[in-house]
Amino acid sequence: MIASDLDGTLLTPDGRLSERTRKALVAAREYGLAVVAVTARTPYGVELLPELLPLLDTAICANGAVFYDPVEASTLIRHSIEPDTAHQVCAALAEALPGASLAVETGVGIVGNRRHYDRIVSDMSHWEFVDSDEEMLARAGTVVKIKVYDPGLHSEEMLLAVDGAELAGLDMCHWGDFGMLDFNPPGVNKATGLAAWCAERELGPRDVVAFGDMPNDVPMLAWAGRSYAVEGAHPEALAAATDVTASNLDDGVARVIESIIDGARAAA
Repeated sequence: MIASDLDGTLLTPDGRLSERTRKALVAAREYGLAVVAVTARTPYGVELLPELLPLLDTAICANGAVFYDPVEASTLIRHSIEPDTAHQVCAALAEALPGASLAVETGVGIVGNRRHYDRIVSDMSHWEFVDSDEEMLARAGTVVKIKVYDPGLHSEEMLLAVDGAELAGLDMCHWGDFGMLDFNPPGVNKATGLAAWCAERELGPRDVVAFGDMPNDVPMLAWAGRSYAVEGAHPEALAAATDVTASNLDDGVARVIESIIDGARAAA
């Protein structure tokens, strides 16, 4: 099976599916390979890619917390953060990063503090902006992921700022030079989400070829039997992957899929 991150990996830099990659995914499905998107996006973010949906067996969203079935257009929240834990962690983040802004993903939308986020959100159809963290948590209900964003900081600086804060064991990832941290329920990441989906189908790491580019892809890249970081990926992703392929600009994922299929046919 093929398991791929979307943004920065499978999709072009402007967020599209190139024609070569589309053909490679079609060929993979025709050859009998499952194709799974493993992404930080939530289901409505995957739905913004109508050309990709028919080519997916499933989408593992919110870094492993939510499963989305593109055929049924159905969402299954597999893991969420307990309300008391969400309040505790949000308070700790607000104290450690006073210049940052918080948001929480619910699986069907995002509720965020208006500060900072309204400058970077282009599609507001699933966003609700509020003016305080208390109102944010009251409106959110289910919390599958907590996001904290500070446009004035590098994520490495943010990691230093939260070091030692009481974060209730939440699974944390960062975005390189982009000033954002994500927090999932304890033990929930792209690897555990993908492993759970595979186990239900009697598949294991050796059956998986995975692709990624950012630190949140590291668990998946380390778990898969074969894994590729795209050229220009974050150093943590490059270190975790077994191989490197061309960048998303040069259809790196498609090149590997084509090679897998060509090699299998030649050996048959």
